[in-house]
Amino acid sequence: MLHKNEILIVPPFTKMVGYQKSTDIDFYWLHFFSQQPEQLLNVQAQDLFPRVQTKDTDHTDKELYLPLVFKLVDADQTTILIHQILSIHNELSFIEERDYLVSALLIQLYNTYWHNFDSDNESSRIDNVKEWIRANITNDLTVAEIADKVHLNPDYLTRLFKKYTGMSTLKYLNHIKIEVATVLLIRTEMSIKEIAYNSYFNDPKVFMRKFKAEMGLSPSEYRKCNNSIHLNNPHVDPQIPIPKRIADSIDYIPENGSLPETLQP
Repeated sequence: MLHKNEILIVPPFTKMVGYQKSTDIDFYWLHFFSQQPEQLLNVQAQDLFPRVQTKDTDHTDKELYLPLVFKLVDADQTTILIHQILSIHNELSFIEERDYLVSALLIQLYNTYWHNFDSDNESSRIDNVKEWIRANITNDLTVAEIADKVHLNPDYLTRLFKKYTGMSTLKYLNHIKIEVATVLLIRTEMSIKEIAYNSYFNDPKVFMRKFKAEMGLSPSEYRKCNNSIHLNNPHVDPQIPIPKRIADSIDYIPENGSLPETLQP
């Protein structure tokens, strides 16, 4: 059974059989083949870890080692990469771009898994800080305030964030706001100015600058490029701190164009 933020890697031509009905879930799935034959290793992760450490200094080794089932420490960057893959159109000229993005996804999964494999309770501590940020995102948070609330030195807090998320504390804070904005851009018809304020930015110009710096597209360009992505579930991930009044309305967006019975004329 898979749990929240877990990844399942299925070797090619493996028969899969479901045994339990799942409800209220969102998931992504990708089909791909590697250029080299895959090999299953019947070893424990802790036994393979020394080999991975050695491999990090050997740039001629192009092998990636991943368990068949594992949990993402930070799913945000992975979700962004998956959305980029999904947004590519089906024309033949875009196949090579999709291959590069899938390779980048696998490399990120590899780095995330092994770089956090030998971590201590710092990982759990950062998870708690991230949850606190999400719960208090409506306030005008600063790095100093976040550090004070979680009883950490601001510089040490930033080092932890860079270690476990690849971002500074401030960049992570802006990333959460932009995560809200991406949902509102795709799932609502709000103006860019309205989205800026509902994504907890005080200045729409700052919002547009920060958004393009992280996403590589302006908010309008992002909306145009991603409006064709099909979502498995019309409900918004509750971890994304969207203002409640807006999240409630988004949750009632009908799937496949059909109205719920309670909204039928």
